Amino acid sequence: MLESGPQSIATGGSLKCHRAHREILRIKPLWGRNMALVVERSLRLFLLLCPFFLVQAAFGGQPVRVGVYQNSPKIFVDEAGHPAGFFIDLLEEIARQEQWQLEYRHCHWEGCLDLLEKGRIDLLPDVAYSKARGRRFGFGREVALSSWSVFYTPGDEELFSLKALDGRKVAVVQESIQYEALKKRARELGIEPDYLEVPGMQDVFRLVQSRKVAAGLVNTYFGWRNAAEYGLRESRVLIRPTLLYIAASPSATAPLLPIVDDYLTAWKQDRDSIYHQAMARWLVPAEASQVQRWLYWVALMALLLLGLVVFLVLLVRQLVKSKTAELEQKTDRLDHLAHHDPLTGLPNRLLFFDRLKHSIRQSRRQGTNLALLFLDLDQFKQINDTYGHGVGDELLKEVAKRLRQAVRETDTIARIGGDEFAVIMESLNEPADVVVGVQHITQAFRKPFSIPGHQFSITLSIGISIYPQDGADAQTLLRNADTAMFRAKEAGRNTYQLYDEEMTRETVERAVMEAALRRAVETDTLEVHYQPQVSLEDGQLVGLEVLTRWSDPELGAVAPERFILLAEEAGLIVQLGEQVLEKACRQFMAWQEQGLDTGVVAVNLSGKQLGDPALLERVSHVLERNNCPPTALEFEITESFVMNRVDESIATMKRLRSMGIELAIDDFGTGYSSLAYLKLLPISKLKIDRSFIDGIPHDENDRVIARAVIALGKTLGLKVIAEGVETAEQDQFLREAGCDEAQGNYYGKQVPAERIGAMLRNLQGDGLG
Repeated sequence: MLESGPQSIATGGSLKCHRAHREILRIKPLWGRNMALVVERSLRLFLLLCPFFLVQAAFGGQPVRVGVYQNSPKIFVDEAGHPAGFFIDLLEEIARQEQWQLEYRHCHWEGCLDLLEKGRIDLLPDVAYSKARGRRFGFGREVALSSWSVFYTPGDEELFSLKALDGRKVAVVQESIQYEALKKRARELGIEPDYLEVPGMQDVFRLVQSRKVAAGLVNTYFGWRNAAEYGLRESRVLIRPTLLYIAASPSATAPLLPIVDDYLTAWKQDRDSIYHQAMARWLVPAEASQVQRWLYWVALMALLLLGLVVFLVLLVRQLVKSKTAELEQKTDRLDHLAHHDPLTGLPNRLLFFDRLKHSIRQSRRQGTNLALLFLDLDQFKQINDTYGHGVGDELLKEVAKRLRQAVRETDTIARIGGDEFAVIMESLNEPADVVVGVQHITQAFRKPFSIPGHQFSITLSIGISIYPQDGADAQTLLRNADTAMFRAKEAGRNTYQLYDEEMTRETVERAVMEAALRRAVETDTLEVHYQPQVSLEDGQLVGLEVLTRWSDPELGAVAPERFILLAEEAGLIVQLGEQVLEKACRQFMAWQEQGLDTGVVAVNLSGKQLGDPALLERVSHVLERNNCPPTALEFEITESFVMNRVDESIATMKRLRSMGIELAIDDFGTGYSSLAYLKLLPISKLKIDRSFIDGIPHDENDRVIARAVIALGKTLGLKVIAEGVETAEQDQFLREAGCDEAQGNYYGKQVPAERIGAMLRNLQGDGLG
């Protein structure tokens, strides 16, 4: 232990000289690297002699005692019994420049900590800071090294999750910071590994190698250098990073740690210093490339006058202060850009997750609830596509302003995607309190948004998850809130939904079904069935409707209303529609070769197909490949889609009609058609939706609607076909009402192609009357 007296005075003098040396190092960025090296070399002799000018004392007192334990490659005793490692290289260089006499004391980790606390050693490298250790030892201001720990397993085993260690033996270094962090994380996860405490990391690896434990926790530097020797595998499970210091005994803290801090500060800024050399030697993995070192210029000056040195140092210090202030401002700006959305100024996804994790920890300590709101703008995509991204960006800025005004100051708002926002509501006494916050947000969106030259009404679909009942971590809460938001979309938008576990089950089932449907479309394994359409005047066949059917080996038969909607949402409907059209045309030509007159083949055309710019080209290619005439086709188009995009739909439908393809409006009566637009559509047929046929002849409303549609069709010169006819009474009513055509199980069920021949021959031979 260092005492007061001549040695401590000399040490203080050395510290002052070293601080002057550090200021010289800082002039490199201003003078240029080569010139700074010249000056540095010229001053080094002066800096080494500086202590003797400042004080007339020697370093002949007691040596500086350093604790050494086995923690390769940072600090250890090699095979020859000599101290070695990253920290030893640093201390040896400090001792050389400060004329210290280092005396090494070999000890185990626990013993080293005990010796340091009692003052029997002066310095102990590679010590992670904690509050408890801060009361026992001295710590400087400068971090010597950062480290993290990782689990290693036998070479033929893998570890993907910390939860896999529940109830299993785990080797750890006793009294290590990583051990304490592991225990805390295990408690948070609700698991209980069986910890086996050992003195050092080599003991950890020996236990893992002998398979006496399932895994062992060591720092990554030790693992990089030694895992191959023990035949161990690095896992993906990491424990939090730690900051490592050179700690001092309480009695040696004042004279030693400031010197160590100044050396570390100066070395870190110098790429060619002993610090970076030791880092490359001991801590970089073996396969990492080595950086070519610059050659020093030959010194051109011998020694500068003391007065000149002091002047230059003062000048450089002033310049460094000015430059440092400028760099700090730039750093603040870069930090803001890295953590905030540049458009709205709100926290971005990265900062959002940090704040959410912090809020979860705070709620856990306080025993309160936390709500996570996932917000999606309902009409934004249409606005963005129609008016351009410039208008869309201005609208997003206004949305961000409204959200800031609608939430509490303690709440966090973030933009986590294109038109997706999130709100963290903390300190909720009851989960139901979140509804009040949601009402404030929706109230703020009732007033239209005014953008220069435009005015928009925007609504929100909001999904809500609550901590802790809907998730104990940030990822789970966000995923569940996202799931609830999609449920709000499905519920008609402009509403909110609270998450429940049933949503997750449905989401998983949907994901499984989507993957299976994608495989079926890619392999073209969906089947095509056909249902006859007959004339109500003479009962003869007038056409066949093409119906797609899907039966999966695992899911079984899936209803069309489920997989067709899923195909549209998953972006598969265009490819699926082309496959169905291909099969229908090919089958039509096969029937023609067999001498069967099928009439037209009616194929359903989805809204996304009708909106596909390549639709006409796709249809033309299918017809050409199968040598099928366009007059053989009739496209049934959903009324609701046509009415939502009238102008675009009319243009595409006219092009299809000019090719010779017949067009029919499907599900008529459900889409609120405007007669002004209906008369402009190039269609030849209206198809009464089956929902209006089901109640006939008993339901008066269904009878009135059916007659009205038939009368409308007659007035516009269109044929009318009813679908879903199941009984003779319905058939009789439609005949008397003047309906032209019908289809349904009463006339013939939907069957695969190989069974349609007999049905067609029967209908053509006998008809239905």
